[in-house]
Amino acid sequence: MRRLRKYGTVWLLTVQDAMTYRLNFVISWLINLYTLLIPLAMWAMIFRETPDIAGYNAYSMTLYLVVIALLKYVVLADGIHYTIAGDIESGKLNQYLNKPVHYFAYMFFVNAGRRSIQFALLFIPLVVLLPGMTAAGLLAPDALPQQPGWAVASALLGLAISFLIFYCLGLLAFWFVRYHVLFIFFSNVYWFLSGMWFPPDVFTSLEWLFRLVPFPYQVYFTAKICTNGLTERQIMEGIGCQLLWIGILSAVSYWIWRKGVKSYQAVGG
Repeated sequence: MRRLRKYGTVWLLTVQDAMTYRLNFVISWLINLYTLLIPLAMWAMIFRETPDIAGYNAYSMTLYLVVIALLKYVVLADGIHYTIAGDIESGKLNQYLNKPVHYFAYMFFVNAGRRSIQFALLFIPLVVLLPGMTAAGLLAPDALPQQPGWAVASALLGLAISFLIFYCLGLLAFWFVRYHVLFIFFSNVYWFLSGMWFPPDVFTSLEWLFRLVPFPYQVYFTAKICTNGLTERQIMEGIGCQLLWIGILSAVSYWIWRKGVKSYQAVGG
């Protein structure tokens, strides 16, 4: 109980810190809107030439991209890897190694605090507005998630997968001094394989590749549930894959941490 209270304090302090810098939220929201407009414009041009692509039309693609934009804002742990790498580079990691806290758990609750404030400021107003949007004809009733329970469960598992991916990435700073270059390269590959710009099932010839990586199970899989694009069997299989990737990434993160701490030579801190 004392341990939970300790990490609960970490979560609360992170939320309070995020509320202090509300301008950062506004800026990140505007950036997120900008990154949404780019694929929307691209697909609008494509659908002028052909009305249907792999079962998607202009409406279903727009709905998918909007759902992805909302989910990634709450689910993705993007940014936590820079925090971890900065702690390693500056020597600040020493402060955590000498305290009765586990760094993994500490960063998990820091990320949970950041995601919580994003959820409160974005999703809660959206849920309140949904009935009015449906009544006004701005949103078709069949566009609403028909299996919200599975969508929530999938989003939470996606949150865990995202955290583990970026946690492992941040720990690579134990060995890479110029980790910024590595992070930029990873970001480009990551966005492509995660389905941020397009649904992976558009490219049927690359379906095997998307099945080999954990990235689509962060937000793409949840987006497919939210847009009612999966059968119950497909949902169950996807949930199983999410749990499998959580197990694999947890083992990998533990291994990297053990190797990294052994070779760690702090400078400062």
